[in-house]
Amino acid sequence: MISLVDLSLKLKGEKSVAVICHIRPDGDTIGSAFALALALENLGISAVVACDDALPSRFFFLNPVKEVKRELSGDYSAIIAIDCADITRLGNFCEQFDKHKNTYNIDHHVSNTRYAKTNYVFDNASNCENVLELIDALGAEINGDIANLLAMGVITDTGCFKHKNVTANTLFAAGKLKEKGADLNNIYFNMFAAQSKERAKLFGRTMSKIRYELGGKLAIATILQSDLTEVGAEQSETEGFIDFLMGIHGVEVGICILEIAKNKFKISFRSKSADVNAVASSFGGGGHILASGCQISGEYEEVVDKLTFAVSRELPE
Repeated sequence: MISLVDLSLKLKGEKSVAVICHIRPDGDTIGSAFALALALENLGISAVVACDDALPSRFFFLNPVKEVKRELSGDYSAIIAIDCADITRLGNFCEQFDKHKNTYNIDHHVSNTRYAKTNYVFDNASNCENVLELIDALGAEINGDIANLLAMGVITDTGCFKHKNVTANTLFAAGKLKEKGADLNNIYFNMFAAQSKERAKLFGRTMSKIRYELGGKLAIATILQSDLTEVGAEQSETEGFIDFLMGIHGVEVGICILEIAKNKFKISFRSKSADVNAVASSFGGGGHILASGCQISGEYEEVVDKLTFAVSRELPE
């Protein structure tokens, strides 16, 4: 793996870059991508942000998060994948990325497959911590906009500093970003507190139907397409639902099942002890030991059975 210093020197030699977020973008990939793009622009390097999916409107409270390209045309000297554990997370940009002669992979997932020409993967709590260190190495100024973007990624990927992935480095990064102008209170409010009436209704509906398996050690929350339709909520408004499960006494692993198409489900895992990266990897996904995700197709009850069995193999005796 390339060193941070060498990575910064290599990036400084680029003329124009496209920075790609992963599909179904979250705060960490959005914050990482836009912060790095702004920093490179400030160094005189042309940079655009792209994503195969539209950005959820709840991120628009940060000024720079507005324009994202859904297609890439033109000759970029480099393409950078941000917060993507494997190339499939780039969606329709996979082939374009794979064929480009100069690609970068900047990520923090332990399951990362090192799929780029240049890979920088470091297991920080959030990828925004990696990008903060990279921007420092680049010698670029961290203004208020960049500080807010990076703080959003740190806050969202740590559950507002509640998750076990929080380290001293995480808190140091948050303190530095606060000094640079990040409005942590505003980010917390928009990411964790502010919600529509429709989301509030969906949350109550979902949590009233929690399933418990493996003697109560596994809790499963399910959001079907019919639930979204009936309350008028968007898929993106389910972000954060899984964190509620981890506060229930006796629960070691929480799973949130989101139906994204008929018999196709997006699965999110959280854990206090079990290796859910191993669980997600068995279904073609991955992430972190205590927080991972994947997609599974099949009948709902069949999916629940498969997940329950997979989790049972990873729970400590």
